Amino acid sequence: MPSKHPMLAMDAPAEAEAKWLTEALLGHQHPDCDTFRKLEGALSYQMAIKIRANGIVPHVHPPHITPDLTSRRANTMYELLRTISLGSEHPYGFSHRTVRFLDVGSKYDGFSRYVLDNSNGSGVRVFLPVDEREDNWGIPLSDRHEEYPVDLLTLVASYMSSDPTTHPLPAPLNKKFDFVILNADSSCPRVILAQLLLALYTIYNGGQILLTLSCIERPLTARVVIAISKIADYVTTSKPARIHARSGLFYLHAQAVRTNTPAYRKLKDNLERLWYRIHSTHTRNPTWDEQDLITPWEEVMKKSNVNLIIELGKPLWETQLTALHRAFN
Repeated sequence: MPSKHPMLAMDAPAEAEAKWLTEALLGHQHPDCDTFRKLEGALSYQMAIKIRANGIVPHVHPPHITPDLTSRRANTMYELLRTISLGSEHPYGFSHRTVRFLDVGSKYDGFSRYVLDNSNGSGVRVFLPVDEREDNWGIPLSDRHEEYPVDLLTLVASYMSSDPTTHPLPAPLNKKFDFVILNADSSCPRVILAQLLLALYTIYNGGQILLTLSCIERPLTARVVIAISKIADYVTTSKPARIHARSGLFYLHAQAVRTNTPAYRKLKDNLERLWYRIHSTHTRNPTWDEQDLITPWEEVMKKSNVNLIIELGKPLWETQLTALHRAFN
């Protein structure tokens, strides 16, 4: 079955470059890379089992959404944000001090519900495109919780077609947020780009970003992680053990995003250029070379940045590896 978000085919040199990071991690002498090597072996074993049993790699159908499953997933997100908010590697209780938060693309209300339950802040929700939406939201509209009626891609496309330097975003997005949750589909480059642009336009100086991504060792994800690390004082990763444990999904927490720095201005300008390029004639995903506007690939492969990927990736790989072992035993 074709991917819903097909990437443009890469030429041979680009295809070879795309393997550099995985090859570096597999060959790295850093002890934390042992987990990644074991994970790659486990994933290869899992794929081989599927092929031998079925002759082909089966298409994985998502589970049927029931009220019980919705409740469990929402509660898992609620508990995850509690863990992040109260964890020693994060500003203690940062979500409890939230004044205004933005929730982009969440299918379940756990994150927003946690902030509303534990702070005096108010929030705004931005939807996914209609064809990707699973609406399992249980928070009623109130003076503390609003919904923006236009989906993410339409919102960003409309704003970018005006002059972002002179026109504010429409209300209620025209005021800054001190906590931005980016929880939309991490498999679509255009959605990732739209989320990042919306976050950069709306984040308060010193604010927090919580971003859903997939497989930190993947080139596009690595580019985004490095880019975000340059505009925040500190970045950490989290991965819940109860959902998505066997997949590569994880959460990147950018703490104290600095909007008054050259790095922030450069990233915002580059992402705007990238958006205009992929919408100049017809809408498409960015090419390999165009993704250099997020972070140049040679910069990703610098020793310091590969070490950052290892540091942030280790807890993610450990959680995923444990889940795979449990599935086979």
